[in-house]
Amino acid sequence: MKKSTTRKLLSGTIIALLILVAFGYYRLGGLNSILVETITVDNYYLVGRYFEATYKSDTIRAYFEEMKEYLKDGVLTGHPVIIYDQEPSGSRGKATGFIGIKLVERPSSSLYKLEKREVPAKRSIRVSKDAHISVMPNPNKIDRLIKDYALTHALVVGDFNIEIYHPNNRLVIERPILDGVD
Repeated sequence: MKKSTTRKLLSGTIIALLILVAFGYYRLGGLNSILVETITVDNYYLVGRYFEATYKSDTIRAYFEEMKEYLKDGVLTGHPVIIYDQEPSGSRGKATGFIGIKLVERPSSSLYKLEKREVPAKRSIRVSKDAHISVMPNPNKIDRLIKDYALTHALVVGDFNIEIYHPNNRLVIERPILDGVD
């Protein structure tokens, strides 16, 4: 084969691959917009388990699966959540936090030895996007979006996010606003 034919073939292959990657990114929701907004909440009522483990630990996975079972069996109604008290990036892969279920209303007194947490909040900043997990924004981008939004709207926010897991590839992260909360 001549050099010019090889170059044309290689160029065509590269262009075809780029088109395929761009189409895949589009189909997975990579071009969907990220919505950042202020929402009204009536506190966060959570039940679940505290954890201290490495970020990719079996403990975290097991607790998350346990919460999904409570939802699947109809024992509890809500959405799975994760709150990191200490982000894994700054702690050599170790994380502490809470894995549980965000309930619609205050939980009853007895819930299978699950820890109950109430996060006081009247408003939160919500970041949401409909997309496959492989094309979701990274935690640094989400943090930057929240901080920029808070600065633009003169809001003071807490120092943790509540990651709410919805079905159908929907990312929802909420950070409570620190106004009028005891």
